[in-house]
Amino acid sequence: MAVTKDRAATSLEYILGLTAFTAGAVDVISFAKLGGIFTSAMTGNVAFLGLYLASGAWLAAVGSAIALFGFVAGAGIGHRAVRGQPRHAALAWLLGGELLLFAAVAVTWFVAPHRLGSAGTDAMIVMFAVAMGAQSIIGKQINLSNIPTVVFTSTLVNIVIGLTDSFTGGARFSIGHDTRRQLASFFLYLFGAFCAGLLAFMNVQAIIVLPLLTAAAACACNAAAAARAQA
Repeated sequence: MAVTKDRAATSLEYILGLTAFTAGAVDVISFAKLGGIFTSAMTGNVAFLGLYLASGAWLAAVGSAIALFGFVAGAGIGHRAVRGQPRHAALAWLLGGELLLFAAVAVTWFVAPHRLGSAGTDAMIVMFAVAMGAQSIIGKQINLSNIPTVVFTSTLVNIVIGLTDSFTGGARFSIGHDTRRQLASFFLYLFGAFCAGLLAFMNVQAIIVLPLLTAAAACACNAAAAARAQA
């Protein structure tokens, strides 16, 4: 029984890490390639919305507003769709929906112009944002160490608290399990942003498949965990 619980927790940690990487990649792709819009980090997106409105950058403001409403819609739909379902079934719905949205973004990416204010760009923004809103519910379903899967300011605060307690606890220095998870998720978000940033800098069009691949890996990980739980 203990081994089964450990495997289940490990599978959830893998999904958590993959979704953290995805969020970092999506934020960089949407910011660098879709007109300075965040589709995952809504705090930053709302700040940019205020900036764009104040400076009269109306097309960028519309893009930020679309991202905000898309994220809200994704979180609301995701929550309603999986409410009351077992964890792995809920994750299958959420991750599967995210995967389909990323596939639709990839198709749109290769057939539509990436011009700010164009229908194709707005469509990609809203699909990314809906996917990230749904991913926020994935974090709630995983529910490990108070780690969200879309924004990491609160995670950084928790890391600082955990490390401060470790340094000042008076006993032998040891980083707690929750803090290790938080550190891993934080750096995977950073790594996702780095990978997407490198591809964006090199102008590699295949950048758009990066979140698709990690979402597919998360789906596979959840499916394997669900199969083990039923065995």
